Amino acid sequence: MKSLLTPLVLALLVVPAFAQEKTDTDKRVAELERRLDAMSRELESQKAGTAMPAAPTEGRFGLAPSASKVYDAPSGLSIGGYGEFLYQGKAATLQDGTRVGSDKSVDALRMVLYTGYKFSDRILFNSEIEYEHGGYSDEHPEGEAVVEFAYLDFLIAKALNVRAGMMLVPMGFINEIHEPPTFLGARRPLVEQGLIPTTWHENGVGLHGDLPGHLTYRLYVMNGLDGMKFNASGIRDGRQAGKEANAQSLAWTGRLDWTPLPGALLGGSFYTGNSNQTGSGDALRTTIFDLHAEYRAGGLQLRGLYARTTNSAAYLETLGLSDPARETGTRQWGGYLEAGYDVLGGGRQALIPFLRWERLDTQSQVIPSVVEDPGTDRTVLTTGLNYKPIPNIALKADYQRLTNGSRTGRNQWNLGLGFYF
Repeated sequence: MKSLLTPLVLALLVVPAFAQEKTDTDKRVAELERRLDAMSRELESQKAGTAMPAAPTEGRFGLAPSASKVYDAPSGLSIGGYGEFLYQGKAATLQDGTRVGSDKSVDALRMVLYTGYKFSDRILFNSEIEYEHGGYSDEHPEGEAVVEFAYLDFLIAKALNVRAGMMLVPMGFINEIHEPPTFLGARRPLVEQGLIPTTWHENGVGLHGDLPGHLTYRLYVMNGLDGMKFNASGIRDGRQAGKEANAQSLAWTGRLDWTPLPGALLGGSFYTGNSNQTGSGDALRTTIFDLHAEYRAGGLQLRGLYARTTNSAAYLETLGLSDPARETGTRQWGGYLEAGYDVLGGGRQALIPFLRWERLDTQSQVIPSVVEDPGTDRTVLTTGLNYKPIPNIALKADYQRLTNGSRTGRNQWNLGLGFYF
């Protein structure tokens, strides 16, 4: 009996061992197959030029994080974008007590797609296509798409690179970096809509790069503004946006920024050119400059900007008395101060109460035959709250007190939802 029990016991001990060894081998084979499949798909995507880089946390070359994804791509195609929704509730009473009735609206303000292609480590294409107001506008009720930039970058050296195509004018804070999570309010600052008109983009060519001493620069020559479309509210309507742009007169624009320490920025920018695109008559020299500063440390965010515009008078004086361009301010100025603090301590989530004061006067000085409209001298005080569950998404609520010299200001509530990827 013992002779029969001994082999039986050994068999019972060996079978589980063989079974366990087979199970472990199957697991290892399955894991190797999974890894090989993942590597194969990654290689195929890179060969096809479709590997998508993750959204970077900081922008590059004057662009926001999502707009500069192509610079971090190993090769081929990159895709990013952002969206913005806005609710506005305007007061029923004007500053002078006149009752006009309440006005409420909700808008799919912007939906944007960034597409880029990296041909090599030295040459790439980058673009932004934007749909505004759900693809609808008063001028184009059938729907509208706007190309806000589309350029080629030739990356030669850290200090010297060449950019050509349709480009953003490198002025202020918002014109180049305007994704909703990158600014605090539900609406862009009024100064960076009326005085430095966002989003301002034109056709041109220029240089950009990083210099010793923590300096960065951009210097472009572009098609100029169309002064025939200026008016009392500023130069905004004179943008040609690169669409069959009249280039009788070109313009220069540039920017220089200094970052003396992490989180601190000091800089300035300029634009100058003849806005008379008729090819005859007196020049309409339009010159803009701005000084800007920003500081971020821990949860604290501080930002300030001052801008001034001048338009030469000779051309404006030749215009007819009923021409709106005649009322263009020969001197315009504006600025704002903004402060916010992240009460959650600067982690992945953020809850930022903020305050912004701004002043803008687009008819600070006019030609002698024009009477200044006091309504163009405006002050805005914005108080609000900005919550970011993650850095890429912002939920905003603010209240704006708007006053002007003609006492027709109208306060309003704003709710905003924005994201980028």
